[in-house]
Amino acid sequence: MYCRKCGAKLNDTAKFCDSCGEAVIVVKQRSDSQKYEERQTKETKKKSQQKIEELKNPYVIPALGTAILAFGLAIFPWPVSWGIGTSLWMRILILLIALLSDYHCTKSRQVNNLYNIQYRYRVQPQLVTTATVLATLTTAVALFALINM
Repeated sequence: MYCRKCGAKLNDTAKFCDSCGEAVIVVKQRSDSQKYEERQTKETKKKSQQKIEELKNPYVIPALGTAILAFGLAIFPWPVSWGIGTSLWMRILILLIALLSDYHCTKSRQVNNLYNIQYRYRVQPQLVTTATVLATLTTAVALFALINM
């Protein structure tokens, strides 16, 4: 190895030139094929990052929406004057909506597990957990309401 400024021969471990005191800069030389491979890996990483950012879980919104709907119908009863708040068909409807929410929660967890296996990425895991807890609670309340008629 030689000094870039004065051309003096340098040790391989030298930090400064013994002759002129210039800092030694080690330049890593790469072939064209190595440069091409590095460029390809950078582009591949960039494309995979874009792919991850574009991932959507189509079951999150239906799971959360049906969980909130069923929970709202189960917890906040209709006015007694309407006569539908405690009726059998209303309890069955709440149970069916809660079961639909359970289905969507299960599918959203399956999609998130698939994304986690393939990309090490999960889409909105907090929303999925919230919807699952809400749907499970609502299903339990609806079943309890049907049993205790």
